[in-house]
Amino acid sequence: MATRRTLLATTLGAGLLPTISMRSRAGALYDEYAEEYDGLESGRAAQLLGLAGLRGRLASMARGDALEIGAGTGLNLPWLLARPLTSYTALDLSGAMLAGARARLARAPPPPFPVRFVAGDAARLPFPAHSFDCVLSSYALCAMDRPDAALSEALRVLRPGGQLLLLEHARSELWPLSWYQDRTARAVAALSKGCRWDREVGSLVRAAGGEVRALERHLLGTVVLLDAEPRA
Repeated sequence: MATRRTLLATTLGAGLLPTISMRSRAGALYDEYAEEYDGLESGRAAQLLGLAGLRGRLASMARGDALEIGAGTGLNLPWLLARPLTSYTALDLSGAMLAGARARLARAPPPPFPVRFVAGDAARLPFPAHSFDCVLSSYALCAMDRPDAALSEALRVLRPGGQLLLLEHARSELWPLSWYQDRTARAVAALSKGCRWDREVGSLVRAAGGEVRALERHLLGTVVLLDAEPRA
């Protein structure tokens, strides 16, 4: 659910029952956050930092049957609806976030491909293997308790030759910024709905079984745009 990133962080340099309970708490947290989400994620500060433009670049690479995990209120929809997709599926834990995405779709011209909204957990995707040509996510992985599981699932549902596209907060390669991220990660997560900005996104993708084809660093390396595929 996406960023669950914090603009503060960016500008600063920024048993079964327990499992079910954790997912329920996360969904409820973002249900409460849904109304203010767009203002933080696409407001003036985000525009000045170039984050909206990066969303557009991420969406411009989507193709075929596309799945967006942590789709939130559909901030990427304006770009995705302009793509020649075959289908688009939006997945999020939060029903309120998905309601915002549905409302955004209703305000747009009807797309020439089917769109569906699914309430679900990125760490346990409710789709068969090889269901999609593209899986994308923006500022969502950083807020997931199990990013490794979410990435493994994303790669599982990709068809051979499919794309994994990520726009994420990441640990900078620049010292002392990386040092600062490491020491403030817990405090930043507490202020930003769980966003961890100290993760090595490329390494996580490789460990999950992905092959990184391209990785761009932005905002002193604290944001990455990544293109990967399932390892053969």
